[in-house]
Amino acid sequence: MVAVASIGFGATSVTPLLRPKWLRSSRLWVAFGLILLLAAYVGRGVLPEGLYVWPTQWLLPLLKMSNDVLNQLLRRTEVFGEPLRMWTRAGGEAIGLPMRGLQNLLTTGWTFPGSTPAETLTLPPLSWVSVVLAATYLGWLAGGRRLAVLAFATFAYFLIFDLWAAATLTLASVAFAIVVGVVFGLVLGVMLFRWGWLEAVLNPVFDVMQTIPPFSYLVPVLILFGFGPVAALVATLIFALPPMARAVVYGLRRLPDHAFELSSMTGASRWQGTSKILLPSARDDLLLGVNQLVMMALAMVILASMIGAGGLGAEVLRAIQSLKIGRGLEAGIAITLLAVLLYGYGHSIAVRRPSHLSRPQPVRHLAILAAILIIPTVAGIAIAPLAQYPAALTISTADFWSRVISWLNSNWGDGFEATRLIITLGVIRPLLTILRDLGWASIAACILCFGFALRRPSLAVLSCATLVLIAAIGYWDKLLITFNLVTVGTLLSLFVGAPLGIWAGSSRRVHAVSEVVVTTLQTLPSFVYLVPVVMLLGPGDATAVIAIALYSVATTVRYTDHAIRNVDPATIEAAVAFGATPLQTFWKVRLPLARPGLMLGLNQTILMCVGMVVITALVGSQGLELETVDAIARVEAGRGLVAGLAISALAIILDRYVGAVAQSLNAPGSSTRAKSS
Repeated sequence: MVAVASIGFGATSVTPLLRPKWLRSSRLWVAFGLILLLAAYVGRGVLPEGLYVWPTQWLLPLLKMSNDVLNQLLRRTEVFGEPLRMWTRAGGEAIGLPMRGLQNLLTTGWTFPGSTPAETLTLPPLSWVSVVLAATYLGWLAGGRRLAVLAFATFAYFLIFDLWAAATLTLASVAFAIVVGVVFGLVLGVMLFRWGWLEAVLNPVFDVMQTIPPFSYLVPVLILFGFGPVAALVATLIFALPPMARAVVYGLRRLPDHAFELSSMTGASRWQGTSKILLPSARDDLLLGVNQLVMMALAMVILASMIGAGGLGAEVLRAIQSLKIGRGLEAGIAITLLAVLLYGYGHSIAVRRPSHLSRPQPVRHLAILAAILIIPTVAGIAIAPLAQYPAALTISTADFWSRVISWLNSNWGDGFEATRLIITLGVIRPLLTILRDLGWASIAACILCFGFALRRPSLAVLSCATLVLIAAIGYWDKLLITFNLVTVGTLLSLFVGAPLGIWAGSSRRVHAVSEVVVTTLQTLPSFVYLVPVVMLLGPGDATAVIAIALYSVATTVRYTDHAIRNVDPATIEAAVAFGATPLQTFWKVRLPLARPGLMLGLNQTILMCVGMVVITALVGSQGLELETVDAIARVEAGRGLVAGLAISALAIILDRYVGAVAQSLNAPGSSTRAKSS
């Protein structure tokens, strides 16, 4: 305990007196961990089987307890004599009223029932002409001609591909979620910045919120808020709020001291100083948070459709279930266009500076908008094509993509089957067999040794205890399956993405092309990647791994490109001046200097793979991800939450260890310490 405390608090002067020098050797701890793994692997069949598979009689009844506790909490808890879910649903309905109003305005219209059908009053939604023109006009006001063209093209796409109703429903839901998320994120971020104790409390909560699969909290959300758009809104906010709050804290902390001095010198109150000086000064970092909020809110639209949100997410989900790649791709591109457009609106408004050459004319703009919205809508009562876009003018690529898939299967089916067998029998199953033969005890002990080797005793102990707990509740084998898929998916993503990122970082032309491709890939919903892969390879682990790699490869390319391009040009010029060849310059100068960015890219690639692995349960994977999906079907909130927390723990452990390795490699004098140890 004394040794652990001395490591944790960094007491250098007394550490040599408290423990032998050999215990501080990183190489010794790594060697000890590897010896444990080797002994466990070789000793399978000789050592007790309980070291490999947790004994059934020792299993902890945590799953049953969690189900009972959450059922008691969610279904039987009463507040002022009423069930808790009655209060949450009433509050959700109140919050959801503006969202429902926006949905009615854009998509469904209003119906006021009367005593007879003749007395029923129906008000139509806005005409599609009104919405397209208004979106284009607002784009021109906010960002000029480019944003106006983007807005027009986006809404024209919705019309042409017969996605208008679904797209406007998603637009209403996501736009409201973004507004609520920005407001709550700003308030929460300022609170975290002002009160350090609150940040210390909420940071672990944010880690869990950002890494736990959304499937895990869909059941509690359903119980508390019911089936429908309100539950989808709550689930979206849980998923998307932490990045916004953290961006606010990050932006305020990066402000120079004179920004805070200005806030004090002007005599502004704390609220005035924050809203008028500090937050505008941190605008660039706040925009990064808004971007993440928009992307994550739109990433949730497919999952939200599973609990009644409808919209474009439902279109993609139906396409996956019926294996219609064309329709799924059309809806996925629509989500991507909507994400880019919404971020374009927010970014243009945030960075726009007031012009002193012309006076603002809000009344004129409001009058033009009112005319745009009212005239086509009223005219649509008499002219049907203005009220509803003619179906004869819509197109679909579903048949084209079906023919493409059929042609690929007919001509390249043997190659796809060979690929599936190579990945499954040559990589996935052998690696899983090795992991199973190592056993829970040796892996947990090895993680403990590696943590001490990295001089992270708290991380080592907590990670080891977490793995033991996962084994004790009966999830060890499922954890290995999930970890195996993440590992193979990460390796495949690095194998493809790292060379492409290096190429893009070394060539301006390739960089320009890769930026467009990578941005498009990163905005496509994760579900879209499943459709073509499952149609070519069928369900199974190979499909899951390839889908994981496809989803994360854009992240690998972007971070590798960024790391390579950010190497100081003066250092490269110096290496060339000393006579280094291009290959020597790359291996000896550029690559070592890019190591911090490359390690960050590895970290983010792993987290992206963990985020994608949950969805692979829909194509036949059998790990913890299947538990979270099956828990929704069985309405077992505790089981889904425990499985989700196990996946979250896996993501956090991988994140912390990769980060610790990166810090040890990048620390000044790390090579010297390694030699001395």
